[in-house]
Amino acid sequence: MRLPSFINTTSRACLGLGLALAIFTTTHAEAEISREARIQAALILRMIKFVEWPAEVMLRSNFLQICTWGDSQTEQALQNLQGQKVRERDIKVRKLSVPLNTRGCHVLYVSDHNSDVTFSALYDSGSQHLLTISGMPDFKKHGGMVTLIKQGNRIAFEIQLRHAREHGLQIGAPLLELARVVE
Repeated sequence: MRLPSFINTTSRACLGLGLALAIFTTTHAEAEISREARIQAALILRMIKFVEWPAEVMLRSNFLQICTWGDSQTEQALQNLQGQKVRERDIKVRKLSVPLNTRGCHVLYVSDHNSDVTFSALYDSGSQHLLTISGMPDFKKHGGMVTLIKQGNRIAFEIQLRHAREHGLQIGAPLLELARVVE
C-alpha cells in the first residue's frame, strides 16, 4: 500500500505501528478463545437458521438478538457473531446481568457455570419466545431447550422439543435429524 507523499516518515511509522498493533490485538484475542468455544458458537449460529419464531415476534424486530448469561469462552465467541446475518436479519449480541431482562432476546446462551438457572429465570424475565441453549449438564431439567454435549472431540446436542413447542418455537426437521430429541 502506497501512502501519499505528504505523510511524513514519523506519521508513516505511527500508522504502521498502529496497524500492527490492531492485527496483533485481534489475533491475540481470537487465540484466547478455545477451538471448542468457537465451534460451539458456529454450531449455535447454524442451529438458529433452522428455528422459526412466531411471526408476530419477528415483525417487532429488524434483527435477531442473541443474549448471553454468564462468563465463558463460548459467550466470548458468540460476541464475534455480531453483524453476521441469519435470513436477512443482522445478529446482535447482548450480555445480560442479574436480574435478567430477556426482553428483545430471541436466543439465550447460558454459561455452563451458572448455578442460578431455573425455569422461571429463563422464561419469566421478558421474552416468552426464547430459544435457550447451554452446555450445562441437565440443562433440560432446568427448562432449557438445547443442551450442547461434548463427546470426545465432537459437539453433539439434545433438544427438549416439548419446551420449544410450549414457547412457540418451531424446530426444523434438518436440525431434529442431527439431534437427540427429548420429548
